[in-house]
Amino acid sequence: MTLRSILALSFLSLAPVKLLAQAQPSQEIALDYTYVHTNAPPGGCGCFSMNGGGGSYAYHFGPQFAMVVDIGVEHASKVDNGGDDLTLTSFLSGPRFFYRRPNTRFVPYGQVLLGAVRATGSLGAANSNGALSSAVFGSALGGGVEYNLSRRFTLRLAEVDYFITTFDNLVNGRQNNIRVTAGVAYHFGKR
Repeated sequence: MTLRSILALSFLSLAPVKLLAQAQPSQEIALDYTYVHTNAPPGGCGCFSMNGGGGSYAYHFGPQFAMVVDIGVEHASKVDNGGDDLTLTSFLSGPRFFYRRPNTRFVPYGQVLLGAVRATGSLGAANSNGALSSAVFGSALGGGVEYNLSRRFTLRLAEVDYFITTFDNLVNGRQNNIRVTAGVAYHFGKR
């Protein structure tokens, strides 16, 4: 193979990536419904469900990479026989990696989001002021699948994350949660 052939093949292999980059707006905002399966009470499973919603902002640096800021709020009432309640508010950010292929509207992605999670309600750990709330490190590791309805709108079919929180629960100081999200995103801006 000659150098000219190698350069020609390299250019042709990069052309679809460049075309995809031009077709994608640079920013998006999303609104989501969120379900969390959590094990916040200490001892045994103590599992219960939480429902809520959230929003996110993403800045796309190219067709395969974006930085995301994600805010979510989930709530459960009457968690146990005592009528305890819990609200989790998460502030997470990090990279999202897309796998875009030509001629398909389905776009799978993976993400690693890190940040803070705040618990309020009667199950929230008491902080130094005696209030029933606390904020700890949290992360969401997972991914999902989007369906491009048009150039501007995307339907987030499903996003599933291993949602880790580190509240003091008098047992191990860690909660292993599953977070499932679905929603819609609006894309805007130009790259």
